[in-house]
Amino acid sequence: MSENIREKNRREGGRIRRADICLVACFLLLAVGSFAWSAVSRKDGQTLRISGDGESIEEVSLAEIRGHDPAGAGRGSASETARYCLILYENGRASGEWYEESPDLSAVVSEGSSYNLLAVDGEQIRMQAADCPDQICVHHIPIKGGGESIICLPHKLVVEIVGGTDAETPDATARACQAGKMAWNEGRRSYETDG
Repeated sequence: MSENIREKNRREGGRIRRADICLVACFLLLAVGSFAWSAVSRKDGQTLRISGDGESIEEVSLAEIRGHDPAGAGRGSASETARYCLILYENGRASGEWYEESPDLSAVVSEGSSYNLLAVDGEQIRMQAADCPDQICVHHIPIKGGGESIICLPHKLVVEIVGGTDAETPDATARACQAGKMAWNEGRRSYETDG
């Protein structure tokens, strides 16, 4: 009997079955649906927050940055126009300055100062340049949505997109933390009443 099964499997081994096609179609629909959901659920009101060593350096609305059109060329050029934020570290203080074009770093950065150059280009934000030794922040993938961030550890810099989500609906981490606290309190109360 096992030889009959082996022979049948050998003959049908290269064929795609109807169940295989249904399974692939199901996964494709799931992928397209999740992509559409994430695109639709992205809300306005996102803010670019740049902070260094726990202190806020810049906080700007992404709609303001993305909608900025210095040449007045119209709506279509907003996604093609990049803006740059140069974060300078001088005498233990960090400051940010916005540019319409990529600044010449050799002319703008004084000797003994450190820098990070952030580029906001259409729908993505990326670290264009930095003088930190590891360059991890420069090689980081661009960020696009709420909750994403780029971190430069040597400069203690955090670039993050915040907001744009429903404030009444916490994310999964906050819900899990909240559930854990409730369970802890319930367990503690039952222990105190039993003991």
